[in-house]
Amino acid sequence: MGMQDVWVRAQSIVSGSRTVRADTIVQVKWDRQSSQYLTLVVKGGEEVYHQVRPYGAQPLEEKDGTALADGLLSAMAASAALPGGHLLVLHEVGDAAPNGTGLQWCRAAMNGTGEQPAPDRGAEPV
Repeated sequence: MGMQDVWVRAQSIVSGSRTVRADTIVQVKWDRQSSQYLTLVVKGGEEVYHQVRPYGAQPLEEKDGTALADGLLSAMAASAALPGGHLLVLHEVGDAAPNGTGLQWCRAAMNGTGEQPAPDRGAEPV
């Protein structure tokens, strides 16, 4: 078991929806210039963007953007320690979120083909 069993669902207006294997992610970053996205840097230098705010919405505060990036890294590590395959999805959880974004990383089980149950069923906050 390990990072190769953990996947991250990245969705953005720019690049659509992609599922990225956690062991190919070398960096997760958020910066003020592109505040509506988290940037997942994958091996080879490709950047995959993940929308954390609707286009035109209030920009994230730095502490919240950083919290989402750090939260993904800790969710990847926590999920890699568990048996089976896992998909990490950023969910809107509103006031239940531990940060000011209303968003939290949630983990859903994946089956062997890489498919996962609908995120609203069987996903748990990480």
